[in-house]
Amino acid sequence: MHTDTKTTGNGPSQSLLNFVARLDWISDITGKGVSFLVLPMMYALLHEVVARYCFNAPTVWAGDVALILFGIYFMIASPYCLKEGMHIRTDFLYNHWSTRTKGMVDTIIYICLFFPAHIVFLEVGWKYFYQSFMQNEVIISSPWMPIIWPMKMAIPVSIVLMLSQGISETIKSGCKWRYNQSFWEDHEHGAADTCGLAPTE
Repeated sequence: MHTDTKTTGNGPSQSLLNFVARLDWISDITGKGVSFLVLPMMYALLHEVVARYCFNAPTVWAGDVALILFGIYFMIASPYCLKEGMHIRTDFLYNHWSTRTKGMVDTIIYICLFFPAHIVFLEVGWKYFYQSFMQNEVIISSPWMPIIWPMKMAIPVSIVLMLSQGISETIKSGCKWRYNQSFWEDHEHGAADTCGLAPTE
């Protein structure tokens, strides 16, 4: 649990805590918001099953709708997964490291690998979406032929959100490295370091 304790000289400033909280809030609100896409996705699949096997009237749209919604859901929810520590890591090594070692390794990986890769992905993803949008691209393999650029738009959007959450995680890791203490709730697949400090409104 977080507390409302304000940091002094031995920890990050309150403004930094608040800044991280804002970035985390963005991932929270987008991740939880996009999760509601599961409902129309489930309806489309259920509709297809009932129509196909009960009425012998398969649809041409249900599979495409489910595919597009899942693609958007998967990409936009990724920053929330990063925040919650749900992405894969080598736990048999990581969970045995000290807090400072975890912070050092995470900080180096974010700076040297995460950000450069995502900046490249953002450039490629934007071009991928923009070309699709300008051509009003459709899924040519589908008899329904729905437009596909809304799903491709989720690519650059999700990368921007990942960069935002990456900044948050880098700050958290840097503070672990510097202070040998976690000031935020850890999400290491259920493992926690220490009690954190929560930003105030």
